Amino acid sequence: MRVRVCVPVRAKTVSGLVPLIERAEASGADIVEVRLDYLDQLDRIYEIPEYASVPLIATNRQYEQGGFRSQDEEVRLRTLIEAAEAGFHYVDVELTAKGVGSIVSRLRDAGAKPIVSYHDFTRTPGMAEMEDIVEREIAVGAEVCKLVTTAKETPDSVICLLLNLMFSDETKIVCFAMGERGRLSRVLAPVFGAYFTYASLQEGLETAPGQISISEMKKLYSELRIET
Repeated sequence: MRVRVCVPVRAKTVSGLVPLIERAEASGADIVEVRLDYLDQLDRIYEIPEYASVPLIATNRQYEQGGFRSQDEEVRLRTLIEAAEAGFHYVDVELTAKGVGSIVSRLRDAGAKPIVSYHDFTRTPGMAEMEDIVEREIAVGAEVCKLVTTAKETPDSVICLLLNLMFSDETKIVCFAMGERGRLSRVLAPVFGAYFTYASLQEGLETAPGQISISEMKKLYSELRIET
């Protein structure tokens, strides 16, 4: 088994993004997520894929789902379509987005693999509710189903790990918990069948609570004798 690690990067300008993408690749990232909600130069997203040698995820996060800024929803979703047309390998769209099924179809038509995501910033729901969320993501045509919760206690991480195990034969799934008590789920998610996990480029550049740096993540995998 080989685990995949995705490193998110963010900058206001394309010139600021490029060295971050290069550093992420040099650090061993298998995938790089570009947070377009931080970018001021959305008219230049077509330039970004040419600077990457690993698959890129385009994420223009809804403010209500943890995005950096509030945006006009029509403009925000159009940016995702443009990212797909620009050559981003994956495009992340929220399950809560209006017309998500139509957006997923348009992303596929443009050549991207849709990641349909859902974030809960207050809790880890019960297993039945989490299963329902993933089933809804599958139903709208997700290539990758992403469900991120917030761990209030260590058993919340276990629920996330078990959800990966439950769905990994049916679909590509990424499920883990945010927060300090969710760190276990971030590390072990791929071991339980998650398609990939997330790690920050370095300490201080986290894009979500409880994110571990890629150097620390790689060290942990080495100690656990897990291939990366």
